[in-house]
Amino acid sequence: MFAHIRADVLRFHRADTKPGIRDWLRLAGDNFGLQALFVYRFGRWLARLRQHLPGWLLAACLYPAYWLLVAFIRSAYGIRLEQSADIGPGLYVGHFGQIRVARCQIGPGCAIQQHVSIGPEADGPGPVIGAGVWIGAHATITASISIGDGATIAAGAMVDRDIPPRCLVLGNPGRVIQRDYDNSAFR
Repeated sequence: MFAHIRADVLRFHRADTKPGIRDWLRLAGDNFGLQALFVYRFGRWLARLRQHLPGWLLAACLYPAYWLLVAFIRSAYGIRLEQSADIGPGLYVGHFGQIRVARCQIGPGCAIQQHVSIGPEADGPGPVIGAGVWIGAHATITASISIGDGATIAAGAMVDRDIPPRCLVLGNPGRVIQRDYDNSAFR
């Protein structure tokens, strides 16, 4: 868990130097997405803690604080990182507002912008998103699909089919516009 949090902080820290305690505090106070990730990681930690008898009691005491934090993040920032999502380390949530991530897998080093919805259409399994994927504002990713490593989902794209690695996807429905697209400048 702490390795994931460290990777998340490093994604938000834009300097070449190693972040100190003042940088951690400034980043946590300034970045809504990082605050939402802290609460998400706290909830995942509580869920793992709850599986063991001694930890169950501590988790039971901490869950009310977690629920209050979730309610604050959802109402103040409009960010819903559901516990059913498996989010890898180093996720960057660039903006706040109408972000919903549920029942999916997101690889390490991905970036999400505002008004993004990721999750299954109904009760089926959710999407699997590879490492280093950049998802633009107002994008929607539904169904049980796979998005390859390094893909770029442009703003407003609605993706409902598998996407190969390192592709640029545009439109509704989402179509591959360019293959071998390098999104490293956006990450």
